[in-house]
Amino acid sequence: MSNAKLLAVSVERFKSFEHNTRVEFAPLTIILGRNNSGKSTLIQSLLLLKQTLRDVNPGVMLRLDGTVDAFNLRELTFGWPPTDAPRPGFEDYPPRTRGPTITVEWECEVDVKSAIGQLRGADLDNLARYSGITWLASPPGHNVLRTAMTIKTADIAGTASIASITLTTGERERRTTIEIVVDDGSGSLLWNDEYAGDIDVEFDHFIPRLHIDRSKLGKRDRQRAWYNAYLVVFAPPLQSLKELLTEMHYLGSTRQPPPSLFKAATTAPNEVGVSGELAAQLLHRRQRDVVHFLQPPIISGQLDPPDRVFARPFVQAVNMVMESLSVQAPVRVEDVQEVGFRLMFGNASLTHVGRGLGYLLPLIELGLFADPQKFTGPAQDTSLAEYQKACRSFTHIALEEPEAHLHPKVASRLAHWLVSLAMSNRRLLVETHSDHLVRRLRGLVARAGRGSELEAWLLTNVVVLSVEQDEAGRSTVTTSRLTAEGGFGEVWPADFMDEATDEESAIYYAKLDKAESPEPPVRRVDPIEMIGGEEPESEEAP
Repeated sequence: MSNAKLLAVSVERFKSFEHNTRVEFAPLTIILGRNNSGKSTLIQSLLLLKQTLRDVNPGVMLRLDGTVDAFNLRELTFGWPPTDAPRPGFEDYPPRTRGPTITVEWECEVDVKSAIGQLRGADLDNLARYSGITWLASPPGHNVLRTAMTIKTADIAGTASIASITLTTGERERRTTIEIVVDDGSGSLLWNDEYAGDIDVEFDHFIPRLHIDRSKLGKRDRQRAWYNAYLVVFAPPLQSLKELLTEMHYLGSTRQPPPSLFKAATTAPNEVGVSGELAAQLLHRRQRDVVHFLQPPIISGQLDPPDRVFARPFVQAVNMVMESLSVQAPVRVEDVQEVGFRLMFGNASLTHVGRGLGYLLPLIELGLFADPQKFTGPAQDTSLAEYQKACRSFTHIALEEPEAHLHPKVASRLAHWLVSLAMSNRRLLVETHSDHLVRRLRGLVARAGRGSELEAWLLTNVVVLSVEQDEAGRSTVTTSRLTAEGGFGEVWPADFMDEATDEESAIYYAKLDKAESPEPPVRRVDPIEMIGGEEPESEEAP
């Protein structure tokens, strides 16, 4: 995967999104909105594709059980449409319901020279003419390709299926399109709207793979040129997309209560788990292995952009990041001979340090584990520019409510950690309700010197998606960016920042009202009167 990065996703008829809705992603994308507005749906569209690609059976084109779980495709389709009845004269044709449509856009660097070298002496002029991809006539050694895949789904007799797949590449004026109509696990292909009957289509889940019988197609045949163009222009990006989605990290908003004693894993996990359930075993197995991370920006006088990428053993790196978030108790791994191990924060086990650290630990580990050079890169500190040059890929992270159970100060400083991750080849998609986290992002850009590198980075690379839902249950998204003064431009998230401000204003004016009004006289209240009783008659002394 050569510097592959996810650029955008579009959803239509997916859960609360009825109409086609496209959102572009940045290195740090923040998703805001009320409860049940549709925030999680944007992340779930990617998780649905991820869990499908991770199924061991490549014949499964759409998997509905996993992180995104549904009884059937209609449950994920806007309006829960009923199953369509067969049309008259088509009684044997299974009923079909049009399901959601998901489009992913990504870019990657392709070794064009190597790909063309496998075409067995193809005529490049012929290849460019028939495919419509003009640069193939005089190809560069490498090329950054931007590709889009549109997946149209359908519920056929209760089975989640793919109806069609469309691939596009190139600029709008010179766009090349492959459309594949799927029927019972096989596909019919059209190249720029021309039927390609001699090109066979197989599927690795929803990833199309093309094949031809070379003995039937001459070297100058139109369909052979299409197939060769596919091998250069589409096959490498499709492989990058598969790796990108399969390896995308996700951490949900819930955590499992940690045990007092952990069983050691026989092999090191390759993730922290969607609920952080593998975080302890990952730290135990990888505690001495080196990871790389960027020093979070520190607010002390002039706010300068971080530039030093640390290389530290996993446990030490966790503690350095924890300290930057104002967590002073260091974490350590304590082996219990022939039984397992415990995670200790100072002198207390993870079970007894409170829920906040149990939520925070997997989050910190995930950011470190998402290092593109984890466990294999150099063991010495480097500059950010040197680190980025050495990385040949980006990692993608989706987080839901990372601020859960965190103290406001820690939640605020979490913004520093997210920025440092996004600056060091991690691309983050963060759903949050935290006023403290978002306010600190605004504070960072406001504090950064005008025209400084940090200000320019924040203005360019932080995107805020505000999700709202109307009375009919339809979700819409508004995109905004930070301003140099710490605002959101012309679009502010509804009912988000103003809640704290309005409450402070109400407290302030209520305080003034109390100060201006005289204090009421203090009346002595008898205890018996307070409980509604009657005072007994006094008895005379004998």
